[in-house]
Order: sequence, then C-alpha cells, then structure tokens
Amino acid sequence: MTSYVLLGTALLLALASPWIGRRIRRHRAEQDRRAAAEHYRKRLLAATDHAITTAVRAQLAEPVTDLRIRPPMRVTIGDVVARVRDDFALEVPRDHAAEMLRRRLEFRGHARWPDLLTDAFDDEEDQSS
Repeated sequence: MTSYVLLGTALLLALASPWIGRRIRRHRAEQDRRAAAEHYRKRLLAATDHAITTAVRAQLAEPVTDLRIRPPMRVTIGDVVARVRDDFALEVPRDHAAEMLRRRLEFRGHARWPDLLTDAFDDEEDQSS
C-alpha cells in the first residue's frame, strides 16, 4: 500500500514538474525585472539629488554683491543625465530625467523658488500644448 502511495506521488511530480519549472522561471524573471526597475529608479533618484545639491552649493558659493539680488540656482535635465552617466554608467532618456527632476524639485521645495532656472518644467509645457 505504501509503495502505491509513493509511486503515485512520484508519478504526479513527474507529470507536474514541467509546469512547476515554467512557473518558477516566470516568477524569477518577474522578480529580476522588478529588481532592475527599482535599481534604475534609485540610481536616477540619487543622481537627480546630487545634481540639485550641486546646483544649490554653486548658488551659495557665488559672491554676494547686492543683498537684494540672489544669484539664480541653475539645474538642467542635461545635468541629471550627465550625473547618471558619470556616477552610475547608465544611459537615461531625457524624459525620465525631466520627470525625476520635476518630482525632486517639488519634493525638496525648490520648485517654488523664484530664482530657480531649469528646463524640467519647459518639457512638461511643451507636451501639454
């Protein structure tokens, strides 16, 4: 009796193994895609934050000649693309860099600065027209 149970279980596993293998491979492939997307997003976010921080530090380093005039903070999509390429050896499309730059400027509160010079919001206006 025990041998029939073991034989039945072995037969069931032999029949189901191709299906189980395909299911495991699909699951691993999906995990790999999600991990790659998260890795890409984190690298783009870090490079965007570095570009913004560099722009803020450059603004603060400029000499003050008149207390009523603040030097502008300049950060562009090209700065973000160059930072990602230099720091992480990734090629990023300009629209991804522009979207992340818009989000990070808004998150950090720089989007409302009157002395901010950026082209991140220009691309958004061009697409809506």
